[in-house]
Order: sequence, then structure tokens, then C-alpha cells
Amino acid sequence: MDKVPVLILVAGVVIGLVLAVAENIFMGVSIFVVLLTVAMCLQIMTETKNLPAVTCQLSDDAKSVVVVNGGNAPAEAIHIALVPMNLEFDVTGLGVDAEYAYALPAMAEEIKAVVTYKNNEGREFGRSFKLSSLEENDPLRPAFPMFSWK
Repeated sequence: MDKVPVLILVAGVVIGLVLAVAENIFMGVSIFVVLLTVAMCLQIMTETKNLPAVTCQLSDDAKSVVVVNGGNAPAEAIHIALVPMNLEFDVTGLGVDAEYAYALPAMAEEIKAVVTYKNNEGREFGRSFKLSSLEENDPLRPAFPMFSWK
């Protein structure tokens, strides 16, 4: 972690210990719990830094594959293989919230996109996506619908 958050956390622990010993033990313990929560949040934030998240989807007319980087870091050396179509293409780089469209030679009904990419530190990632022009991808659809979901 950086020096400033560590110094703030140490100062908070000292103040919490002083309050726990001198004034009220419940106030000191509650300050300690809040500071522990803040320290855990800072640790999680440092671990999730520099993570690109590249996704693929078909355009509405099914004539192109749209590659989108929804992560918090730029993606580099993106390689995409479209499995039953026997097509492969590369994208040199894709910034945060940027997209790239690759035109297909013909309309695609169902294809599988296998994506590999790197972040700017050289860490490799890989995912595969099933792309279909007939199935509707609803992100709000529950995994286990118990009631009517629409």
C-alpha cells in the first residue's frame, strides 16, 4: 500500500488504543473495527488494479463481432479466434471502455469466440464467449427464476 493510507491507519489504531484504555473500551473497539474494514478495502483495491475485461458480442445485424474492454486498464495483444468459422484476428490494443468491430464475411448464427489478451504488465488472460444472433442476452435475467422475471 501507499505510505499515506498506512500512516492514517496507524494513527487511527493509536487513537483507538488510547480511547480504549483511557475513556471507553467500546469506542476504542468500534474505531478498531472501522479501521480494519478500511484496511481490507484498501487491500482489495490494490489487488484489483490493472485488470482489463475484454468481452465479445455480435452486432445486431450479425455481420460483425464487437470487442469491448470493460475493465479498468487497457488491454494489449488481443487475439480472437472464431471457432466454427475458422477465422482469427488480432487487435493491438484497446483502451478502457473502448470497442472494436471486426466485419465478418457472412452473417453468423452461432459462433464461439476464444479471446486471449494481456495487460500492460504482461499478465495474460483468456476467456471464451458463445455468440448467438438468435438468443437474446438479458443481463437482468436471474440464474434461478422463482417467479415471473419479466
